[in-house]
Amino acid sequence: MIRNKSFTDTDSADVFSKSYENALLLVRKTIDKVMTGEIEMQDLVVSKLLRQDINKYSSLFPHVSAAIQLRKAGKSLVHGENIQYVYTDAQHKNPLCRVTPVGLIKLGEEQEQKYDKEKYREMLLEAAETVLGYFGFDRSAFGDTIEGRNRKWWYGLSKERQRDIENEKM
Repeated sequence: MIRNKSFTDTDSADVFSKSYENALLLVRKTIDKVMTGEIEMQDLVVSKLLRQDINKYSSLFPHVSAAIQLRKAGKSLVHGENIQYVYTDAQHKNPLCRVTPVGLIKLGEEQEQKYDKEKYREMLLEAAETVLGYFGFDRSAFGDTIEGRNRKWWYGLSKERQRDIENEKM
């Protein structure tokens, strides 16, 4: 039987501690790359399935906004298609201006295309909280000190949906 020396010479608390430290380091390095613009646009692409015809959606979710932009650019879309987009201004009042579909990012101009660094930072912290929360992950260590923040992922999703619905009524 082959034994992993790292596990035989240390106890489980040491393995846990080191693994957790490595995970935190990975989160920090990734956030740094996002915030300094070292991340390539292709690594920021979000993919979402278009589950129904665009006209049947009552809210302008990001993938629906991207699909509408693609349709306006002449691409025919059907439900079941995978919509790919990048967040460019997640706080914009107009939901159609929050994302840019991958198909509309001009080749060779990816470096000129700006992405929403704060949105991707938030997405990274949400993912880290989901995976590492059980082990005591605290996003405040990463400078996320929004006053009165409810740390449940569905709260943020609910707020985003409410904002989309309110903007759609305008």
